[in-house]
Amino acid sequence: MRARLAVIGLGRMGRLHAFNLAGRVASAELALVVDAVEPLARNVGELHGVEWSTSVEEALGDAGVDGVVIAAPTGLHCQLVERAARSGKHVLCEKPLGFEVETASVAVAAAAAAGVELQVGYQRRFDHDWMALKDSVDGGELGSLNLLRCSHRDARPPAAALGDLFYDVAVHDLDAARWLGGEVAEVFAVPRVSGDAVVAAAIALRFESGALGAIDVSRDAGYGFECSAEVVGSMATARTGYAHRRGEVELLQDGRASAWVSADHAERHAAAYVAELEHFGEVVMGRRAPRCGGEDALAALELAGMAKRSAEVGAPLGANRGAQALPPLRASR
Repeated sequence: MRARLAVIGLGRMGRLHAFNLAGRVASAELALVVDAVEPLARNVGELHGVEWSTSVEEALGDAGVDGVVIAAPTGLHCQLVERAARSGKHVLCEKPLGFEVETASVAVAAAAAAGVELQVGYQRRFDHDWMALKDSVDGGELGSLNLLRCSHRDARPPAAALGDLFYDVAVHDLDAARWLGGEVAEVFAVPRVSGDAVVAAAIALRFESGALGAIDVSRDAGYGFECSAEVVGSMATARTGYAHRRGEVELLQDGRASAWVSADHAERHAAAYVAELEHFGEVVMGRRAPRCGGEDALAALELAGMAKRSAEVGAPLGANRGAQALPPLRASR
């Protein structure tokens, strides 16, 4: 038996999820697509041979729909999660869950109170390479964690209006850092501003364990898409993302090595997006629990907010999680 899912919001991510559900996910199938723009909803529905609508209420009221995939703009995520919960529909919501921890907490509580499952779209938790990295950390082969480093770079800014760098981009890395390294005690972010936009940032972390983290994010790296990580332990170091090349081909010629890197996140994480939906289908059918649930999404949102505020005030900020007081990340002058 397969879960029947509706996709709400047909921007780039919504269309990607609809494409995958239409024929690449064994545990779930595409039942309905929804978007406020009628021609878009019609075109995507007809493309995949499913019903389409401009009404969220129609999707939530459809007894043939078991769950929804929310890929609408971030500002609508929390209210859509709450509405889905009231309708008894299980939810896979694209990241971030919202812009404010308080509002997102209400949505998480609504899902819990309604008894529906809430999974949030942090696809690295379903990526083969990142899962192997997680296994190496949890398996103890690296020893105790000393340093975690992530690079998250886009070739160029999106054609649409820029979202916030910390909530829209770095939130992935902050979720991954917490997933791999444990709770974060302190965050310090330094932005690179071009015009009115933050186009890059360097983020330093101190984990509650005392280990350190370093994250760099960029929207205009130029060469392609990169999503790499390195975990330095007391006994060994594990890396991922450096060798992920389009076709896994490297050209050695004239004393140089070159490779064709992934163009964007959709190409780099293509299998992970399918695995994410596969897992959600199992969640909807009651066979699994969400791998990244509401509490994880709230923690990532809190860290993104801390990084943004740190960049604005130019000072490190500590997380309010009961950790012992730590010395500042910056040396005193």
